[in-house]
Amino acid sequence: MSSRVQEFETLSLWEKLSPADRAKLRGQVRVLHLHARQVLVKDGAPFAGLHIVKSGNLKLCRTSKDKEQILDILGPGAVVDPIPLFDGGAHAVTAKTMTPVEVYCFSPEVAQKLIAEYPAVLNALLNIVSLRLRKLAALANDLAFKDVTSRVCRVLLEQAAFDEVASDEHMLARPLTRQELAALVGTAREVAWRALKNLERDGLIEIHGQHITILDAAALASRA
Repeated sequence: MSSRVQEFETLSLWEKLSPADRAKLRGQVRVLHLHARQVLVKDGAPFAGLHIVKSGNLKLCRTSKDKEQILDILGPGAVVDPIPLFDGGAHAVTAKTMTPVEVYCFSPEVAQKLIAEYPAVLNALLNIVSLRLRKLAALANDLAFKDVTSRVCRVLLEQAAFDEVASDEHMLARPLTRQELAALVGTAREVAWRALKNLERDGLIEIHGQHITILDAAALASRA
């Protein structure tokens, strides 16, 4: 879990707002406290408001019977599911906490006023939706055309904590269970685990329980 806390005033959504406007918005937000494995919003449910992660991690996913596909893992500062804010429809994904989570929440009514009064915030949210759409397109491409090992390499690189220190070794930003990794990759848990062990055998990664260290990011990227 990320130990970082994203303070309200430093959210990127407010980057172009004045201190006075930020203070005004601060008075309209509430903070939700959730335990691990709680559902924040559910696929198909009415719009529950604009949610922004303050601390902790949650996953965006779709489920079918006993199968789960994780679309993204969000950390502090991330907007959860803003799509219904624009089309008036239901939530397109389920957002479920992976750790204890704190979330900034604007009610649906306040969220609508927010994008109407602040064009800069509207543009920032549209950029987020665009990035999510590109990520979904990349995921669909991977599921259709890439093998499991390639998809595992991509997930490891995306989840790695890359810092500014020159080093070939990178620890994943948060530990992933075998089931979470498989749900990100879009395969069975046993298949994803075999791919991990093969990468470890080849000297690209090192596995310690749920913690994975990338030993050769360039080689992983070449296989992704």
